[in-house]
Amino acid sequence: MGIYNFIYNIFSVPFGYALHFLYQINGHNYLAAVIIFAVIVKLILLPSSISQQKNTAKTQRMNARLQRIREKYADDQQAQNEAIQEFYSKEGFSSMSSGCGTLLIQFPIIIGLYGAIYKPLSYILRIDHQFGEGTIAKLTKAVSSLIDTSNARSQAMMEIQVVTKATELKDVMTGISQNLYSTIHDFSQHFTALGFNFGDIPATLIKEGNKAVLIIPIVAFATAMISSIYSLIHTRKMPGSNQQTMMSMGCMMLFMPLMSLWLAYQFPVGIGIYWAVNSLLGALQMVLLDIFYPPNKVVAEVMIDESIVRRQKEVLSKQAAEAMAEAKN
Repeated sequence: MGIYNFIYNIFSVPFGYALHFLYQINGHNYLAAVIIFAVIVKLILLPSSISQQKNTAKTQRMNARLQRIREKYADDQQAQNEAIQEFYSKEGFSSMSSGCGTLLIQFPIIIGLYGAIYKPLSYILRIDHQFGEGTIAKLTKAVSSLIDTSNARSQAMMEIQVVTKATELKDVMTGISQNLYSTIHDFSQHFTALGFNFGDIPATLIKEGNKAVLIIPIVAFATAMISSIYSLIHTRKMPGSNQQTMMSMGCMMLFMPLMSLWLAYQFPVGIGIYWAVNSLLGALQMVLLDIFYPPNKVVAEVMIDESIVRRQKEVLSKQAAEAMAEAKN
């Protein structure tokens, strides 16, 4: 548990500060803070996205050559793997650069943002820092009498529950100060979007008869579908795209929207809204990258990069050979 909290603190504390700052400068509009934060994250990751686009183009160009290697060593898996690795080394290509690296960059951002949303008392309002260590524990303990804490999700969302039950704090927490109550109550008034509380879970509200909340998972699904469809169109523009690539992209085109639908249905409204905004920004980013980095331009840059890497390897190989020759003499 200590390591878990340590990891959460590393990433969630700075994002909590960021969300709190954006929340303050936007007139205590939490929805605006989340949207602006998503835009800032996209801008920060823009160089990584451009790099990923170049690596995608490079991968597409190499598909045909890789297929010939696979056909040549179809009966010898070990020789095939060695030939592919030699090919990657010669071309200066790394599997980490084809997408994993970008995912690793995004991973701490996801942890930090989710931590800040799930624990607003700790990372945004910093209640323990303002009112003394252990205050959050007292608040969550008091609110636990108002909700069902039998499942892990409810326990993970206890700080959100404190915010959503802010008006009842004086009834369940004896001796709560007016300053503490006002801080949480004021925040709860802005912890809303589209008429819903950021901490509301669509699956729970629907069971209670509130069908309107379905708009959140539907919007999340629609924006993810838009992003997936454009991604498929974008990939088809790339030189070297083949049927296997299109089939793989087709599966992802269905998987991502369905995952977005499930996530926005099962998790708090705040997470669903961020996910929808992130998907929409992702589609917009792809459109802009296609305008400023069209496939032909990207492929041309990739070919130049490949020539530079190949030339550097040749120079290094020649220098190594000369060094060995001198050593022998």
